[in-house]
Amino acid sequence: MTDLERLCFGTSTFVAGRLLPGKDSRPGLEALRTALNAGVRTIHSNPHLGTQWAVREVLDEVGPVAGLRHLVKAECPLRGDLEARINTAIEMSTGQLGIARIDAVVLQVDLKRTERAELLNDPKALRDFYRHGSRVAFASGRISAVYAYCHGPAAVRAALREEPITAVAAQYHLASPWPISHLAQISQAGRGFVGMSPLNRGALIDPLARTASSRLRPLAWVLRDPRVETIAITMSSPEHVNEVIDTVRNSQRSRPPVPALAAPGSRRPSCD
Repeated sequence: MTDLERLCFGTSTFVAGRLLPGKDSRPGLEALRTALNAGVRTIHSNPHLGTQWAVREVLDEVGPVAGLRHLVKAECPLRGDLEARINTAIEMSTGQLGIARIDAVVLQVDLKRTERAELLNDPKALRDFYRHGSRVAFASGRISAVYAYCHGPAAVRAALREEPITAVAAQYHLASPWPISHLAQISQAGRGFVGMSPLNRGALIDPLARTASSRLRPLAWVLRDPRVETIAITMSSPEHVNEVIDTVRNSQRSRPPVPALAAPGSRRPSCD
């Protein structure tokens, strides 16, 4: 697997949506076209952020893309109405994206709407969340895999104990590097790891740097670890896409070959 194949196009703010309703969408639409033309084949979206319309517009324009995969986020409070929220996320996403099947549902605890904060570190509550969520998602008949979005170490430990969970996702960048201490455990369990927002939503970009590799050095830091199998990054302009791809290619050229870390027969995330 090449580093370019590890890239996942994040869509939370690449065009006008709930978070940025007044944004000019034209650069974001062109960014997705540029990414697809360069070989990016994984797209992560959230049906409640109002940006899936743009993904569909580009895909309708460019036509079938071989190997394209969709990751879709489903959020729910702990001990909330998990079944309704997951089914709604799947129904909305298949409709808004114009697809029949989702490659992976990414289950995330809705931190803001979880009334009892102590549950966020409760092993049983977290395991029940991922177990029940997986059952609901697979029962829809329209998903291929379930990933666990983890807000902290307790969630990682809980997710790894649930057989249907085939990958762990988390914010992973220099300002939030805590998952690094769990990557070996995740790999040894035969699961994949999805590193989200390697540039911390742009906060880690160096605006004074003269080269892409310098501006995006935090991305290169994530790329250096092959245990990060998927890297989800939002790219809102074709210029940013090209900087990301240049950084990816330079990182791959400068890194020596490494042996595979997973044992034969172990599971890998289906989106990679």
